[in-house]
Amino acid sequence: MDKIEIISIGYKIVHHWNLLLFTVLAITGGVLFSIEVTSWFAYIIGSPLSTVLGTDPVTAGVQLLRTSHRFIGFIWGALLITYGIYLLAFRRVEIFKPLARPLSKQMAEAKALIRHYLTGRPLPPDVEKELERHNVLVSYMAILLFISIIFLSASGVLLVYKDALGISAATASWLVLLHDIGFALGLLFVAFHLFAVTHPSNRPLLVAMFGDGKAELSWVQKHMPKYLARRGLR
Repeated sequence: MDKIEIISIGYKIVHHWNLLLFTVLAITGGVLFSIEVTSWFAYIIGSPLSTVLGTDPVTAGVQLLRTSHRFIGFIWGALLITYGIYLLAFRRVEIFKPLARPLSKQMAEAKALIRHYLTGRPLPPDVEKELERHNVLVSYMAILLFISIIFLSASGVLLVYKDALGISAATASWLVLLHDIGFALGLLFVAFHLFAVTHPSNRPLLVAMFGDGKAELSWVQKHMPKYLARRGLR
């Protein structure tokens, strides 16, 4: 066996849709967040519709971007909820397995991984042999993403229905702040994620995600030994 599947087709589909939807939400949200700076983008978007809507291009663009942001936000939320239910129902949650270990071992793995990523220092054998499908840094990043999604989802839904719920302007301003914090945490996750997947030692993961979902067995044996052991493939 030269290669082994580490990323299923379902995982890839969800990942790619997440990538697409989050990117669109980031762009539309970023424009709405700083319209004074990005009015040129709103102008480009709104120009074709300004005559039909009977308003100026920037206003038309903002309206279109706001509507798109809300609609796509609900689609993204539905995708996350559906996939989350699937993972829980079929016990496919792999990403938090490293958190089952004692905190001291988590910290030792995290420190070793950070040194490896930043300086290229090899992982200690006792850390390497405990590596799961996802390492402990990925688990921590997943928690960061989860918090981001909660902030974005809760504040976003409440802002959309603020009039129906009778939410005051003061409360709405706090919800906007919460939404912005969630967005910032999401961008922080993306930055960490991009750094990790573009690191030379993780290149097989990147190739698998955008390829056939498989990686060389020798690489998996080195980077995911416990995952292989659980599958009886060590």
